[in-house]
Amino acid sequence: MNNVPNQEIPTAIPSLIDAAVAAFDADPDSSRRYLLRASALLGVKRGARSAESTRQSDRRGLLAWQLNRIVDYIETHLADKITAMDLANLIEVSVTQLFRAFKISVGVTPCHYIARRRVELACTLLSTTRESLCQVAVGCGMCDQAHLSRVFRRMIGVSPAAWRRAQQMSSVRVLI
Repeated sequence: MNNVPNQEIPTAIPSLIDAAVAAFDADPDSSRRYLLRASALLGVKRGARSAESTRQSDRRGLLAWQLNRIVDYIETHLADKITAMDLANLIEVSVTQLFRAFKISVGVTPCHYIARRRVELACTLLSTTRESLCQVAVGCGMCDQAHLSRVFRRMIGVSPAAWRRAQQMSSVRVLI
């Protein structure tokens, strides 16, 4: 019988969870970051369309250390410009190899993963701060408010302003 569940879990998840458990008592913030990364990888994998017709064992994804290095870099530079060349240089592969292996490991391209993480960061900023949409956009690594709105609407289905209003309304209802 095939081990189907393992094929659906990105390769970095077990090591991220192990790191979170190891850091839990000594450094809860680091533990939380590891778990957030694992959650983000699972969320992207869940949302990705699995159109692979070949077996996972026939294709080569990223090694756990490579994926961890890329995810760490993305998380720490989310508000900055991140190029495919920067990511490929981190693990000393070509851009083409990076895209192919990342998609096998995570389920989406690095660009889609970065965009998803930026939208998740925007959601956090929109729900926890009163910053303008322009400031949120720049804080998430987007060019401007229009860019944030386009990407946000494509991924979430509503504009950032409408999403923020809905979040505020739901928190008001909870208080009442």
